[in-house]
Amino acid sequence: FLIYNAFSIAVSQRRTEIGILRALGATQRQIRTLFLGESAILGFSGALLGVFVGMLVARSIAAWIGQLLANVYGVAQRADEVATDPRTLALALAIGVTTSVLAAVLPARDAARLDPVRALQKGSAQAFSAAQSLWRARLAFALALIAAGCLLFSSSRQLFYAGYLCAITAAVLAGPAMSLVLSKAVRPALKWLRPVEGSLAADSLIESPRRTSGSVVALMLSIALVVAFSGMAQSSYRSITDWMDTTLDPDLFVLPSSSLDVQTTRFPASMGPELVALPGVARVQTLRNARVTFRNTPIMVVAVEVASVEQTAHLPPVQGDAREMYRLAAAGQGVMVSDTLALLQGLSLGEVIEVQAPYGAITLPIVGIVVDYSDQQGAIILDRSLFLQHWRDDTVNAYRVYTAPGQPIAEVRQRILDVYAGHRQVFVLTNEELKAYISRVAGQWFSLTSVQIAVAVLVAILGIVNTLTVSIADRRKELGVLRAVGALHSQIRGTIWLEAMTVGFIGVVLGIALGAVNLYYILEMVRRDIAGMRLDYQLPLQTVLILAPTMLAAGFLAAVWPAESAVRGSLVEALEYE
Repeated sequence: FLIYNAFSIAVSQRRTEIGILRALGATQRQIRTLFLGESAILGFSGALLGVFVGMLVARSIAAWIGQLLANVYGVAQRADEVATDPRTLALALAIGVTTSVLAAVLPARDAARLDPVRALQKGSAQAFSAAQSLWRARLAFALALIAAGCLLFSSSRQLFYAGYLCAITAAVLAGPAMSLVLSKAVRPALKWLRPVEGSLAADSLIESPRRTSGSVVALMLSIALVVAFSGMAQSSYRSITDWMDTTLDPDLFVLPSSSLDVQTTRFPASMGPELVALPGVARVQTLRNARVTFRNTPIMVVAVEVASVEQTAHLPPVQGDAREMYRLAAAGQGVMVSDTLALLQGLSLGEVIEVQAPYGAITLPIVGIVVDYSDQQGAIILDRSLFLQHWRDDTVNAYRVYTAPGQPIAEVRQRILDVYAGHRQVFVLTNEELKAYISRVAGQWFSLTSVQIAVAVLVAILGIVNTLTVSIADRRKELGVLRAVGALHSQIRGTIWLEAMTVGFIGVVLGIALGAVNLYYILEMVRRDIAGMRLDYQLPLQTVLILAPTMLAAGFLAAVWPAESAVRGSLVEALEYE
């Protein structure tokens, strides 16, 4: 959309040149080829620079991403260098050139179709015709109906994504019309705020929707992504917090390493009775993790003492009867699976699954589906007795310690450290410390979505600068007349500032509306294809409240240079512009 807007500006600013070329005999095909050739050259230059900058950025964040993946997946990662596959770099260049050319197709077509007489006139091609508006409205309505229909058959992956594409396309087509409606709606407010400047700013947007539609739609899509990703992160974070409150209920966690991602260092089983014997300890549970390949996907097997966990965690199943689930799992007659694994692999309650183990495969039915985020690809939870039988390994990854009622947790923690001081490496985390660690890792993962906010601001600034540049070019005579009849520089600046901030405001309103729809689709994608998480729908109100002043500020900053160029331009040249 930014490239489209840039070439629309080029066509607008070079209409005189186009008219002269057409008058001298240039064909429509030659005019079209002229602009498409420019777009290919600019696309190649931009993509080449993008590849170079992208590799620099990748090198700067590789180590951080490696550590983040280690924390999330529990597997040590090294990222000393980045991949430089020539095919990937060539694909990036091809995408850049193709995107640039496609974005310039409509402006090039419009340039080729300009009548030589009209091309030599200024400011006459910025409104949509009635036929264009009606065609866009009808197509947008039809696509919206198709998107709604696809939701009725959303069990089909293909129809779901086709519906998503239709919904986004409908929003893009309806964007210019909605922008015009909102421009007319805010005109009274702008006129009340600044009678002269506000009226001029609103009239400029109303009379030239073609000029502003590219920036508004680009801003709308970017803000819709911000709202959707922010809502997804907020829902994910809340879901993980609820899981921690339910599952991570022990008072203390005894670990062999200060980092939770270390899985190779383990404790002997003999530590369990030693911990139980300590004063102030009421209960100790063992936890053992192992990675296995299930249906060509690496997942986590979690071995616990199911009968003991039933008495403490009270983990409610997503599917299945809680009492029967714990009874069968504790007896080794079934396994529990995480909701993540069930969604990603299409598993159902009662289905018999096979888990490969070093000493014989485990073939048992699923007796319960529970919420568990031990591993992003999913987890199978089974009783420790099954693990001992099929892995023949009694070592322990962590001990979950419950203190006796009335016992100070800090004192029990110190007793554990004192017992093993000098002959065994032991780290003891409190419940709050472990949850804080997990929350910090989750926060790092979700912080990647904050990049979208920076993208939205950048799109706003670039798009509004482009819009105002062509606006000033088209209105040089109008602005010159205003200055000639006594308009102050501050009034000219105010008009352009209000126009820019109105574009930002309209983009925010439309972006939030589309973002509310986009959030639903993103949450469904997370559930179906990405992480298998059932996330509650909740519009991120805090993000929405931040976006409005941010985009208004971005609009103001984007208007500073165009406003100065308008008031500092030659008055004589402005009046001679026609």
